[in-house]
Amino acid sequence: MQKIKILIACLGISFAVKAQSDFKQDSYILTKNLWKDTSASTNIKITPKDSIQLRWLPLLNKLQYVQDHPYNWNDGAMVPAKGWQQLLRVGLHAQWKFIEIQIAPEMVLAQNQLFDELTIEIDNSPVTIRDYYRFYNFIELPERMGNASYNRLSWGQSYIKLHYKNWKIGLSNENKWWGPAQRNALLLSNTAAGFPHISIATEKPIESKIGKFNVEVIAGKVINGGWAPPNSYAAFRGNALYNPKEDKQRIINGFNLSYQPKWTQNLTLGVEQMYMQYEKDMLLWQDYLPIKNVISRIPDDGPKKPILMTAFYVNYNLPEVQTTIYGEFGWNLPNTTFRNWFVQPDKGYASTWGIKKIFPSKHQYYWELLGELTQVQLLTVADQFTTGVPPSWYLGSNVRQGYTHDGQLLGAGVGPGGSSQTVEFNWRKNKNRIGITTERRIHNADYYQYAFVGSHDFRRFYTDFITTLKIDWQFNKYQIGPRLSYMQTNNYEWNLFQTGNFYFIPGQDKQQFMLQFNLSYAL
Repeated sequence: MQKIKILIACLGISFAVKAQSDFKQDSYILTKNLWKDTSASTNIKITPKDSIQLRWLPLLNKLQYVQDHPYNWNDGAMVPAKGWQQLLRVGLHAQWKFIEIQIAPEMVLAQNQLFDELTIEIDNSPVTIRDYYRFYNFIELPERMGNASYNRLSWGQSYIKLHYKNWKIGLSNENKWWGPAQRNALLLSNTAAGFPHISIATEKPIESKIGKFNVEVIAGKVINGGWAPPNSYAAFRGNALYNPKEDKQRIINGFNLSYQPKWTQNLTLGVEQMYMQYEKDMLLWQDYLPIKNVISRIPDDGPKKPILMTAFYVNYNLPEVQTTIYGEFGWNLPNTTFRNWFVQPDKGYASTWGIKKIFPSKHQYYWELLGELTQVQLLTVADQFTTGVPPSWYLGSNVRQGYTHDGQLLGAGVGPGGSSQTVEFNWRKNKNRIGITTERRIHNADYYQYAFVGSHDFRRFYTDFITTLKIDWQFNKYQIGPRLSYMQTNNYEWNLFQTGNFYFIPGQDKQQFMLQFNLSYAL
């Protein structure tokens, strides 16, 4: 940042450019760590140094309307739902000596109206539905969260943390975001609500002769929502297709280690890993270690196979041109060898790559460009057409709720087999922004490949095109953030209306508008 300030001063610009927002903070879900920060919110009382410091958190009200069918992610406790939905959060932060406490519950109210789900009556054969359950019997990812309105009160962004020198240990329910990705983090994002966990992390980078290190280790429990996918009554050749999932407690643990080399201060390298297993199947002490396949190897053919995902990331800043390039790439293989990885590195592979660029001006504003490419679909034919459980990201052959928490993904919001391309262009001045975002998303190409490519039907890609106008504006203690989105969906739910002898025909296409209004008030 100091280099940026110097560069701008040389250009004759009288202010320092700093991109304070991005895709992952766009939903106002993440709260700032207030430890030893008295400027982030209003103090209730000015007290001596050794006394309790109290302050209110900003009041957050998110109001959303979806016209036809659910869309979007990275919205925390909010759920994919049609109609009106509201999220409310209010909280209190306190710190005393080495103790930090934040109480920030969140309440979600959603109409959760009916919409068109995948049905066998439109243009789907029983074989198509069978193939659908080949995937969704191994993940709890419903299209609709139940059959009634959705109302939920949770601990939200609450936590208690103990600080000692350069370390902190906490019991928390807050959302975590790992890696540099802005729209689709592979391992931990805020697509789902926060889950209860304990964590140990560095307070600031650990200095060494070769550079700086940061580390975080977490362990927690995630909730089974019990949500059923569409057509749970369907059968194929007299056999029920939907296999209900047992309500067994799931444990999740992992680590995130980042490294900033001494010789390249603008480069950050990192490795992260997440492990999920049913609590009843964690029989060995090694199962509770946050690092797997280093101290103990995980059998790849066992009936109680866990979900294990490992990712690496890189973030490189170019302050002279005010640009950041980042990437996150990983594999979902519980067990492999260096030889197998060297021969077939695309097996179980997923990635997110992106760029952030600032264009300064001679005025008190600047321009910002953000772009990100994500693919989580299977790349090898052997994986796409395997006869067993699909090895797609976030699915679990034994842990059949998959890598989810209460029916929503913990990782990239594009979901199993998905991909997306996102571009955003913003005008910024201080905390104010006017911007436009365009996004293209493909739904579960792994399912598409398995269900339709074998029949040489390449017309059914389920694809969304979204354009969103965004505004963020600060009025004293108020910050407002209206959003207006238009979405064109082609081949909704992979459906076509096949009539006559014409092959090249339109699919079931849908258009809809979505509205969102974010209001934050500093108490």
